[in-house]
Amino acid sequence: MAVKIFIDPGHGGDNPGAIAKTTGLEEAYVNLDVSLRLGRILTSWGYDVNYSRTENTSLSLSARAAMANQWGADYFVSIHCNSAINTSYNGTETFYYRERTTAERFAQTVNTALVNQIGLVDLGVKARDLAVLRLTRMPAILVELAFLSNPAEAQLLGTASFRENCAIGIANGIAQFTS
Repeated sequence: MAVKIFIDPGHGGDNPGAIAKTTGLEEAYVNLDVSLRLGRILTSWGYDVNYSRTENTSLSLSARAAMANQWGADYFVSIHCNSAINTSYNGTETFYYRERTTAERFAQTVNTALVNQIGLVDLGVKARDLAVLRLTRMPAILVELAFLSNPAEAQLLGTASFRENCAIGIANGIAQFTS
C-alpha cells in the first residue's frame, strides 16, 4: 500500500494570498505550481497523491481538511509563501498543530530537507493553531517556502527552477520521514 500524501496549495480563486509588491507575483500561483511539481515527484517515487485544488479555485479551510480526512491521507502538506510588513524578513519555516507529536517530527524533517535544498535562512518549526492543521486527522504541516514581501525572495519564487527546488526539498523530507 502506497503512502497517501494530501497536498494543499494554499489560497486560490478569489483569495490570491500575499502579493509581491516588486513583481506582482501572487502566492496562490506559487503555491499551486510548487504543489503540482511536488505531486509529480512523489507520484514518480510511488506515493499516492491527492490535492485540495489543481486549478486557481477557491476552497474553505474546513473543506481542505475534510477532503484530506475523507480521502484517508496518511500525511497532509499545505504549501504557502510568507509575507511580513518588514521587507527584510526572510527564510523558510514550517508549522504543525501540537508539540511532541508525529506532526512536529514530520515538520522538522521536511523543513530541514527544504532548507538544505534551497539554502534560505532556517526559521525553524513552530506550533500554530491553524485550521488546516487542527481539522485534519493525520499528521499535518504547513510549509512557508519564503517571503513574497522580501524582494530577493520574491525574485527567487518567480523562477521555475527555484519552485522546482522547493518541490524537490519538500519531497526529500517526505521521503526521509516516511521510509
